[in-house]
Amino acid sequence: MLVKIAGRVRGLFSGNYPENREEEQAHINNRGDLIVAQGLSEKAEIVRMGDSWQVSNASGITALTGLPTTTAALSLWNGEPASGKCYVIDSVAVNVRVQDVTQPGTLSLFAMMNKTPVATPTDAGLVFRSFIGKTYGGKARTLVGGSVTNDGWFPCGSTPTVGTVVAGAVWKTHDIDLRGFYIIPPGGMFSLHSAQLGGGASGTFHTIRFHEVVIIYKS
Repeated sequence: MLVKIAGRVRGLFSGNYPENREEEQAHINNRGDLIVAQGLSEKAEIVRMGDSWQVSNASGITALTGLPTTTAALSLWNGEPASGKCYVIDSVAVNVRVQDVTQPGTLSLFAMMNKTPVATPTDAGLVFRSFIGKTYGGKARTLVGGSVTNDGWFPCGSTPTVGTVVAGAVWKTHDIDLRGFYIIPPGGMFSLHSAQLGGGASGTFHTIRFHEVVIIYKS
């Protein structure tokens, strides 16, 4: 059986076709290359689905002066059933609002994915904020400054310099685009903490941005 795939060759002008026209062909250029045009930006495409959220700790956490171990500044736990949604980590951030030492320091952000399953934590009651203005009704829980199992911390992003020559308000942010590197399955937990050379900053706020999606993953 001979099968042919037809394409409409586009010259100088693109078409203007009515909605729901079924018989339209894919477009190619005069060299035979398939023309693909991106619609909305990649993050707009997933945010418009309505399950994109962000959460931050409501009070400042003191940055560590060494590597994290069994305490996390901010943790996100997935309370979905086994066949439920996964949480795809979009990006994370740390915002230093108060520097409590009299010398500048370099701040590093660390992330950890715990081995699944993780026992249900006591919820810190933080408010999840929607990227399209919805009220959260999901099953995520948060943990602030809580005890965690040390399943391996890894650095996130580069290391910025934070702090001033005098103690006080600094308002500096370190924002890292993770692009889905971390996926929290049902029963799993993702954590953040920061460490600072030159003394820990006391007013340190961490943020996690994530998308709730149903995906098949290898357990």
